[in-house]
Amino acid sequence: MIDQYQLRYFLAVAETGSFSRAAKRVSVTQPSLSAGIAKLERELGARLFDRDRQGVALTTAGSRFLVRARRIAAEYEHALVELSEVSDPTLLRIGVLGTIPTPMIENLLQQHRALGSGEALEILDGSERDITERLERGRIDVTLTVVRPQHARFHPEVLARERYMMVLPLDHPLADEDEVMAEQLARDRMALRRHCEALPEINRFFIARGVRPRFVLKTTSDERVLAVVRAGAGVGMMPECFAEPAVRFVPVKDFELTRDVGLLHASEAHIAPALASPFIGLVRRHYGKA
Repeated sequence: MIDQYQLRYFLAVAETGSFSRAAKRVSVTQPSLSAGIAKLERELGARLFDRDRQGVALTTAGSRFLVRARRIAAEYEHALVELSEVSDPTLLRIGVLGTIPTPMIENLLQQHRALGSGEALEILDGSERDITERLERGRIDVTLTVVRPQHARFHPEVLARERYMMVLPLDHPLADEDEVMAEQLARDRMALRRHCEALPEINRFFIARGVRPRFVLKTTSDERVLAVVRAGAGVGMMPECFAEPAVRFVPVKDFELTRDVGLLHASEAHIAPALASPFIGLVRRHYGKA
């Protein structure tokens, strides 16, 4: 009997063309994924992938099985959606981008609880790609995330445009400036946000100005970046929504990159229910869009 996890492993390898990338997508070690694929091949009695130094490619049997696997996975996802709708009609399944500030989500949840609306929440925290894929599959109803031009099919509602700014300790020599130049920060140690959706653009900007940062921290935790800056151990670059009194956010001269934050909907049919949601109402009010 084929287990659901084996289908997930197979689809991840088929879609990424790599065992290592597939393992990261499904959040398992590469040996575990390889063992799952090997078990699946034994149960099917066919080799699904050809492996060589250039990468991984589907065999003829693998290509045929891919069609079936996608159909089975889609049916499974639809079944989960239907069951969740039947079991809790008040449930709002919302994906939240990992780079939305945690204190903001905490505040929204406190307000939501105080409303006593009876609305149940299921929050999925994840990367931009992860929550968008789940939205496309119907696993969640709406996302609070970065809105991009290619998201038109998700009926986007932009709530805010945020600048990326330099985060400095309060006692930094440049903390009281109206803006700073990249070259002025060449001697500072940087706290790097490895999960930042603007990281490639930020790197190119600094390198183009001859600044190759020295790092004090590399992390996927925004709170840890802020902690390093508050301690005076380094500087960082973050969206302005993370601003707080214990650090100073200063614009960087000639760095004009911004991000649009807003709502994406699983389908047109989800728009009205989502906008009628008490929690979404609080989100819109937070951004001044109520």
